[in-house]
Amino acid sequence: MTRLEPLKFQPSLRERIWGARNLAPVLGNVDRPVGEVWCAHEESRVAHGPLAGRTLASLLAEFGGRLMGHAWKPVDPVSRRTGWAQRAGRRATFPILGKLLFAAGELSIQVHPDDKQAGQLEGGRGKTELWYVVAAEPGARLGLGLREDIDAARLATAAAEGGIERLVRWVPAQAGQCVLVPAGTVHAAGGGVVLCEIQQNSDLTYRLHDYGRLDFDGKPRLLRIARALQAAKPDSRPDVGAPRPVSDGACRIERLGRCAHFSVELLSWNQPFLYTPDSRRCQILICVRGRGSLNAVPFREGDAFLIPAEAARFPVDGLEAQGVLAYPV
Repeated sequence: MTRLEPLKFQPSLRERIWGARNLAPVLGNVDRPVGEVWCAHEESRVAHGPLAGRTLASLLAEFGGRLMGHAWKPVDPVSRRTGWAQRAGRRATFPILGKLLFAAGELSIQVHPDDKQAGQLEGGRGKTELWYVVAAEPGARLGLGLREDIDAARLATAAAEGGIERLVRWVPAQAGQCVLVPAGTVHAAGGGVVLCEIQQNSDLTYRLHDYGRLDFDGKPRLLRIARALQAAKPDSRPDVGAPRPVSDGACRIERLGRCAHFSVELLSWNQPFLYTPDSRRCQILICVRGRGSLNAVPFREGDAFLIPAEAARFPVDGLEAQGVLAYPV
C-alpha cells in the first residue's frame, strides 16, 4: 500500500437501559434499546477495501505516524509523558472516541474524573467530552453542572436520598447546540435527545443517581458516589453555545469546541468539493445528516470515517450533508 486513504468504519451498537428503539433522525428502527452507537474507536473495524476487517487499534500499531500525523506523540494517560509507549514497549492508544447517543430515557446523573484523578483512582485516562445536539424533542433538557456551589457532604446526602436531581442545573436542549463538558462536571442528558459525542478515549463514569432503575440483569445499576465526590468540581457549569463560523465555501466549517485533548468542527456541504487532509494529525468524521460519497465510498447518516494524516486530497459529494469532524490536539 503506497498511501493510506480515508477509511469507513462499521458502527457498533450498544444497548443501554435508557436507549431507544427508534434511532431517528440518524438511523432507523432496531429491535432492542440502543443508547450508544460507537462510530470511531479503537475496536472500530474498517468496512471496505484492502484493510476491511482491521481494527483502528491494529492500524495504529502498524502505521503509527503515517496514520496519526507528524505532530503525534504517544502520551501516557497517567503521567502525560510522551514517548512512553516506545520506551516501555507498551501499546499506544487512540486518544479520542466518537459516538452517537440516543436517549429515550434520562441518562444517570454522573461525573467523569480528569486525567490526574483517573490516574490516581483507576490507572487510566480521564474523560472530557463535547456534545453536539443532533435532535431534541420538545421539553428535552441537558444537565450541565450544579445550580450552586455545595460541599461534598451536601452532595453526598442529596445523592443518597435522591434529591440531587433538584440540584442539577438543567437547560433546554435544542438541535444545533454544542457544549464542552469538562471532566469533573456533574452532568446528565434528559430523554428525547440525540447527541454526537466526542470524548477522550475513556469509559470512566461515576454515577451519583440513576432514578432507582434496574439494569438488564434485573439488578440496580452501580452507583459510585464516593468516587464521584472525589472527581466532582461543583463550580463547573458549562454553557451551551452555537457553532461559530470558521470558513465558508463549498464546504462550510464551524467550530464546535476545543480543549487540551481534542478539537471539534461541524462541516456542512450541498455540492461536490475536494477535501485536503491535515498532515499534522488524523481526523475522524461522523455523518449526522444527508448522504453522499467520500473518496468514492458511499455514506449515510451514522457512518464514520478516519482520515489518515498522509491521505491525499479526495472528492466529497452529498446533498444537505453535515458531519462532525474531530481530531486530537
